[in-house]
Amino acid sequence: MKFLFDWNGTIADDAARACAATNAALRLVGAREIIPDQFDSKFMLPMDEMFLKLGVGAGDVPAAIAEWNAAMASQPAPLRTGAAGFLAELNAAAGMCAVISAAGPGYLLAELRSFALEDRFGVVVAEAADKAQVLAELRDGGEALYFGDTEYDMRCAAEAGCVPVGVLSGYCPEGRLVEAGATLVVRDFDEFRATGLGRRVMAA
Repeated sequence: MKFLFDWNGTIADDAARACAATNAALRLVGAREIIPDQFDSKFMLPMDEMFLKLGVGAGDVPAAIAEWNAAMASQPAPLRTGAAGFLAELNAAAGMCAVISAAGPGYLLAELRSFALEDRFGVVVAEAADKAQVLAELRDGGEALYFGDTEYDMRCAAEAGCVPVGVLSGYCPEGRLVEAGATLVVRDFDEFRATGLGRRVMAA
């Protein structure tokens, strides 16, 4: 069994930080900012598509993404409830864990170090342009779960043959996660471990 994770919103509980970072990026390129109540309806992956839909010109998208990563790195965020214990348990059981994220490598690796989680993951993939392809390669024909918090995560997991597990994070409402293919939607990792799926995979 392989356990594959998105980072932002899934392990890092950081929707408020991501909203602020999105507005920092929009300010940099002179685009209209969003209000916090709009964030879960405006955020999407891949990130270049989100910024284009938010009115950023194609030529300014790389700068907006770079500013988003810089703004995310400048602010701390807590871990999602149960994440540290869940990852420790998986490592003790020799479960294969990986992070697959659209975030920039410098920011992502620095955050892993800040949480002392860099040793919990056998693979870390940053700036994943095509999550479905990465997930399929990591799954390699075996059974795998992918924990993510956006429609894109759920679609990519299903396309790659992984079990899509949605995490309610403030990035995306539950209904959209389910419509995108989530097998299960939870608020945190303690809740996941208490589900039938959680008990089954932890006992495997």
